[in-house]
Amino acid sequence: MKSLSCVIIVLLLAVALRAQGTLHPYLQSEIQQAKIDQKLPVYFVLADRLGYDHWFPRVNQLNIDVRRALVVAELKAHAVRTQRELLSALAPFEAAGVVEGMSRNWLGNFVKCRATPDAIHACAALKSVAEVWSDRSPLPAQVEDVGAPVADAPLSNAGFVLPNPGAGNGPTETRADLVWCLGIDGSGVVVMNSDSGINTGHNDLAGRLWTNPGEIPGNFIDDDGNGKIDDVYGWNFGLNNASLDDGGGHGTRTAGCLVADGTCNGTIYGQAPGARVMTGRLTGESSQWDAIQYALDEGAHTQTSSHSYKLNFNPPPNYRMHRDVGDNSLAAGLIRTNSTSNNGGQCGSATSFNRRPFNISAPGCLPPPYLDPNQTLVGQKGGCLGVGAHNVTNGNLMSYSPCGPFAWDFSDLIAVRPTYPAANWDPANHDDYPWNGGGSQGLLKPDLTSPTNTTTPSSGTCTTTTFSGTSNATPNANGCMILWKSANMSLKPEDVAMIAHQTATASGNLPGKEDGFGAGRIDARNGLDLALCVHRIDGEPAWAVDHSVAQPITLELDGVPNSAALIAIGTQRIATQTFGGVIGIGGTTLILWLASTDAQGDMTLNFALPASLQGTVVYTQAFLGDGQITNGLLSSNVIKTTFVP
Repeated sequence: MKSLSCVIIVLLLAVALRAQGTLHPYLQSEIQQAKIDQKLPVYFVLADRLGYDHWFPRVNQLNIDVRRALVVAELKAHAVRTQRELLSALAPFEAAGVVEGMSRNWLGNFVKCRATPDAIHACAALKSVAEVWSDRSPLPAQVEDVGAPVADAPLSNAGFVLPNPGAGNGPTETRADLVWCLGIDGSGVVVMNSDSGINTGHNDLAGRLWTNPGEIPGNFIDDDGNGKIDDVYGWNFGLNNASLDDGGGHGTRTAGCLVADGTCNGTIYGQAPGARVMTGRLTGESSQWDAIQYALDEGAHTQTSSHSYKLNFNPPPNYRMHRDVGDNSLAAGLIRTNSTSNNGGQCGSATSFNRRPFNISAPGCLPPPYLDPNQTLVGQKGGCLGVGAHNVTNGNLMSYSPCGPFAWDFSDLIAVRPTYPAANWDPANHDDYPWNGGGSQGLLKPDLTSPTNTTTPSSGTCTTTTFSGTSNATPNANGCMILWKSANMSLKPEDVAMIAHQTATASGNLPGKEDGFGAGRIDARNGLDLALCVHRIDGEPAWAVDHSVAQPITLELDGVPNSAALIAIGTQRIATQTFGGVIGIGGTTLILWLASTDAQGDMTLNFALPASLQGTVVYTQAFLGDGQITNGLLSSNVIKTTFVP
């Protein structure tokens, strides 16, 4: 009998040790201080998650709509299967009232709830659970990357719309107003603005709100069966209700940068005044991931957030989850931008958490979907473009705009924050951009800059404010990308990231991308030309690709429908600028394929390769005669292809 008791004690001890090993250290300290019946906000992360290698290169050549449907369906099915044990274990605790507010996330494969310490320990011991994090929410001032705005100012002639609307200083600086002149204003595009909410009563925004077609407003019924009652314009992912109003605060300002349409007095402050804005109201990291999931489920084409998570937070950012969510959202085809902090002034600090190489906050620190040729240290692509800030008046980099690089390497991370647990890092996939104390390149960041100190809507029905910070710059950048997407709805995140990198106005000390300005200042008008004439090899618009001679090769042109076009193959690359600008086929032109794009704007060439081409390097580029939008000859990006075994 005594030996049986010992066995039971050993088993219970093993369960306790297993549970303790999955708890984030910050959560452990919270549990130690909690009362026995206190419900703590947590999220349980499943061990089995779909990652980068599961999707790529498998989804590269899929049509954007097919790609999203496939990825979302696989993620949902995988979550149902892998979350089953955890949900069964949580169910009796929920019935007993010691677990509440439970919700599932299939995008990152986690389950969040409020639970007592005993319930947390019991479920943390499950083999299917990899880790348990505290779901504490930082203060708004910590996550919102904004400086102090000036006081609200009433607009003159409120309610009067001028026949020819003027552009605010944001769209003028990015040259978005020149894109509007060509009949492209963001129409057809839905953007998820993941932020503090929105003032739905502002007249510049009221006509630009996304409306859930499956919901009947105000009937207090979940009409579309998505688990959210009356999510007409979006959802509050912190309070889990439909309350979106932020009183004209941060989220209203970012939404205004995106879509403010000039209803108030004829001045358009939004970069894409024809788009529709979906709202996700946030409180912390898990609510951000929930908002991205909602964006995918409800059909948003782009997502932007000016909330970011810094290394000095307690708990610190869950970098692994940000990376996993980025991989999956990229696979699903969602175009994403995020602010990157206003901590540039701390770059030279010897002690601050926010010094280089962790000055770029999450998730703007993720690898972008397109790797610039200056990024000579090459790892996996990622799902988010991180945006820095330049002055709208003179184009100078703001002193608070954060400094890169970012280090995706655990040894670099623990050198700054030694208590970051190794169990919360994926060394197999996320040690791909080391900094090594300055001995390696790390990940060049930010990806580009966008204007700040622009005018945008605020509280009231027709008021404006001067916005600032990377909070202001980020939606301005996303608004430009919305214009490109509106002009060519088949664009993928890789395409949009390539366009942003190759057409930005180089502004730093080097041609091409560097830490600080990234690839340069975003230019909506330059980007439009490339958005209308995108070239891909095997689905990739990359600067360079390897292709096996044992496999057929696919050359694509994605551009203006029903237009004369050709694809050329040459022996070298010639550029009027080292990177970006006008780039073209050089050397000997080997082949020209002349045809026309179809009704969807596509032209595709598929052919087998002789083994004798192994070791050969060629450069391909597409050209298109656009008689519909720009009335000009458009040239695509150039891709270097190396034929390998």
